[in-house]
Amino acid sequence: MIKIGLTGSIGSGKTTVLNLLKDYGFLTLNLDFEAKKLLKKNTIEYKKIVAFFGKNILNKDNGINKKILAEVIFSDPSKKKALENIIYPTLRTNINNILERSKQSTAIIEGAVIIESGYYRKLDKTILVTCDFSRRIKRSYKKFTFDDFAKRDKNQLNQAEKIKKSDFIINNNYGFKFLIPQIQLLINFLNNIYRT
Repeated sequence: MIKIGLTGSIGSGKTTVLNLLKDYGFLTLNLDFEAKKLLKKNTIEYKKIVAFFGKNILNKDNGINKKILAEVIFSDPSKKKALENIIYPTLRTNINNILERSKQSTAIIEGAVIIESGYYRKLDKTILVTCDFSRRIKRSYKKFTFDDFAKRDKNQLNQAEKIKKSDFIINNNYGFKFLIPQIQLLINFLNNIYRT
């Protein structure tokens, strides 16, 4: 199986690109979605997170309040690292299990920190979705306050550094209709080099 990472800075539109690639028949995985499963009550990871961060991160029903947890980790790099150390080993095992069970020839794995975490080194190629800072803010305003956006953006490698470590660049500055031709070119290229 060919394993391709898909990443981009916050608000770049990488999930939109992932969904378009899914329409072309690729196996697609969203690392953020898979990681959230590990935060559910009574998982081993849930117990470790509560033991480390304390019950202040819990809702009234004892579920993890993701907003509070995000505030904690994006304000303290050591706590962000601690959370990653709890989640990443199981997350990678789960992803590998999904990939091994699949009969598809190519998988696209989307994640915000594929490059920062070093996971891209375990993949065959990396696609980076780029977008200007101002456009990324506009696309994120419904989901995050500016402070939340800035904290998350600061915790990611800057776009110029990500470009150096990526094999393909998709420019998402100009909206949906400009994405389609770029994705078609990417798929044609992948078909040529991998005969998928």
